[in-house]
Amino acid sequence: MHIPLLVAGLSGLVTLPIAGAAFAGTTFLPGLYETRVSYPEQSSDVETTQDCLTQAEAAQASLERRLAEALQEADCTYTQRSIAADAFTIVGSCSSGGVASQIEQSGTYSPTSLVMRLRTTVAAIPGASPVSVTLLMNSRRVSASCPANRIDD
Repeated sequence: MHIPLLVAGLSGLVTLPIAGAAFAGTTFLPGLYETRVSYPEQSSDVETTQDCLTQAEAAQASLERRLAEALQEADCTYTQRSIAADAFTIVGSCSSGGVASQIEQSGTYSPTSLVMRLRTTVAAIPGASPVSVTLLMNSRRVSASCPANRIDD
């Protein structure tokens, strides 16, 4: 089993309940964003991607929507949901496709950045010891404009 891929898939399990009034006014500015993802307990490797957020997408890219997009079919219960003007902490348990997990997600955000730490403990196989993985993500706007070959609208 590839644990980082499993955790990446489960990372969306913590996002839906924070999609609500607390983030309603937080939208991302258009531009070119760089996102760095790492699993520090597994490897020193960092995966870096760049994506363009167009003006049209930015108009619809609230933080609540971005976080909720990752979750499609999960059943979660939360014991802590602390959401401030620029930071969040969420703790709970989820089940999706027969896989149970405990999650702790915290981070900070602004109109040009999102920094998140996700700790997931997964009981992937009944009777086996749970596996814990930490994912670190840092996404920031690197340019207010997108290269011409990156604009899709």
